[in-house]
Amino acid sequence: MWQECGSPSTGRVARHCGLSARSLDSYLGGRTLPTAARLRELINGLSVVQRDSEVPLSSQRKALVGEALFRARTAHKEERSRVRQLAKALPGGQPTDSDTPHFDGFGAVPGVRPGQRFATRRALAQTGVHRQSIAGIAGRGDRGAESVVLAGTHADDDHGDVIIYTGEGSVDPRRQTHDQQLTRGNAALAASAATGLPVRVTRRIATGPHAGSYRYDGLYRVEDYWSEQGPHGHRVWRFRLVQLPAVEQGEVAQPTPALTAGTQMRERGDRPRSVSSVQRVVRSTATANLVKRMHDYTCQVCGIRLQGATGGYAEAAHIRPLEPPHDGPDAVENVLCLCPNHHVLLDQGMLIINDDLTVVNRADSTLLGRLHETAEHRVDRRHLAHHRVHHGLPTDVTYQA
Repeated sequence: MWQECGSPSTGRVARHCGLSARSLDSYLGGRTLPTAARLRELINGLSVVQRDSEVPLSSQRKALVGEALFRARTAHKEERSRVRQLAKALPGGQPTDSDTPHFDGFGAVPGVRPGQRFATRRALAQTGVHRQSIAGIAGRGDRGAESVVLAGTHADDDHGDVIIYTGEGSVDPRRQTHDQQLTRGNAALAASAATGLPVRVTRRIATGPHAGSYRYDGLYRVEDYWSEQGPHGHRVWRFRLVQLPAVEQGEVAQPTPALTAGTQMRERGDRPRSVSSVQRVVRSTATANLVKRMHDYTCQVCGIRLQGATGGYAEAAHIRPLEPPHDGPDAVENVLCLCPNHHVLLDQGMLIINDDLTVVNRADSTLLGRLHETAEHRVDRRHLAHHRVHHGLPTDVTYQA
């Protein structure tokens, strides 16, 4: 593409796009690989300086970006394969069992106890405590977060057993250039809040002659997450992590009858059962029970009344959470009577209620109707606004269906 446009100088192209001449030189020299967004910027600049052509580059942007990314990734894979072959040929270059993480999953790592220290991030990765060599969050948005590292570079509030963890994405303490998004590691932590799966926490500590620079501090559970305005005017995502009790840290001191039974099952060829748990708090307070009775245990969103063996069943949902830093009141105006499905969607920020009480499903932006109110039960709009901001929507903005 560059040659077809007459091989212009990188400085000339840089003047017509959002890239610097240094970045363009790096791309042309093969030192770095551009993203799809940067490739589009590059093509925009070339479109301005290109020579006369029957088909302008701008009309071919999508096809050109796809082809360029495919070629770059192919070349990158070939280069990585060549480097691995060269590394194996060097003395001591053959991989060993210690170079490969032996654990890949959630919960405690076999053989690693809370308080154990590690000299480097590489040592954390080799043991499987934290498999990311740079990122502070290890995990995927569709599965959850396996582990996090508190490196002391983010604006985290660390109280030992309770951590208010700041998500990833433009969190340089000196400067933040854009809002954080609920993607990648942030989405993984949000998924952990929904599943209740534990997250391994490692802290960076002061180095010394006999001390490692990282310490594994056990398992925590993501109990809540929200967005708020950061110190530089951009939004950040925050996650409340609470340490699990010692009995839930995944260590078994002695064999138990259950383990012996499991061993016998394996010897017979049976598949042993595994036990897992998901934590979800459903409060039952005088205020919550009052709101449910006000609506005769009927969901204020869908109007469905579940009939149980002993009568109607509904759940009381606090719009503004009671826990710090939200400190919502346990008051009627902060409580909704919902069915279990809409309770979960509200807690996860997928159910948005505007000040006019229109209810929108955030997953597909469909209008679900209007929240039902009664004369004795009026919802405080300030708590609705807090809920919207809590889950990443701008302040004082109506969410459109």
